[in-house]
Amino acid sequence: MIYKLSIGYYFEGFMPINIATIKALKSCKKVKIHPNAYKVFEFVNSLDFSFCGAIKQDLVNKKLLTVGLVLHAKKVGDELLIYSGFESILFDINTINLTECTVILDDDISDSEIELQAWIGVFTNCFLRSISSKNLNVLHTKVNELVDSKIAKQIFNRTHLSQNYLAQMAGKSKDAIAKQKSRQNKPPQDKSITIFEQLKESINEQ
Repeated sequence: MIYKLSIGYYFEGFMPINIATIKALKSCKKVKIHPNAYKVFEFVNSLDFSFCGAIKQDLVNKKLLTVGLVLHAKKVGDELLIYSGFESILFDINTINLTECTVILDDDISDSEIELQAWIGVFTNCFLRSISSKNLNVLHTKVNELVDSKIAKQIFNRTHLSQNYLAQMAGKSKDAIAKQKSRQNKPPQDKSITIFEQLKESINEQ
C-alpha cells in the first residue's frame, strides 16, 4: 500500500509523491544508489566538511535522529534505488534501516530528473552550508567536471562555475582559489614547505 500526497515538487508545477509504507520497504531485497545519481553520491563522499567529525555520533540517539532522514528513491523490482537524501551525515548505504526513515518513491521519474534531484539535494544540504573553504580549488574542479551544463544552468544560472563566482559564494577572494590551484598543480618536490610557510599562506587566503 502506498499513501499518496500532493505537495510541491522540485520541478515546475505540482505532481503526486508516494511515501512508502513499512510493508513496501520490507519487500525491497537490495538497497543501492541509483546509477544516474552515483557520481553525485561519490562527489558527496569526496567533500571536505568544516564540521565533519566534530560530533561523536555514538553519543546521540542516532536511531531517533534517523527518523528525520528523508530519502528519495525509485523502486525497480525488489531493488530500492536511492537518488537523494544520501548527502545526510546519518546516511550509510551499508547499515541504513529503511523502516526507520521516510522514503519518498517516484517510479515515473526520468533519468535526467533523477540526476537533477540528486544535485539539488547536495547543493541544498551541503554546498550552501558547511563545505570547507580550504579546498575550494578541488571543489571548483569537481563541480565543473561532474555537473552537466544544463543542470549547472538551473542551479547557478550559468553553465559553468567560474573561480570568481565560487569566490563570491564562499566569501573569499578569487586570488585565494587561484593560490590553492597553484599549489595543487605544483610538482611533488615543490610541495615541501615549512609549517611556518603553510601558516603564512593560510593567513593570506583569509
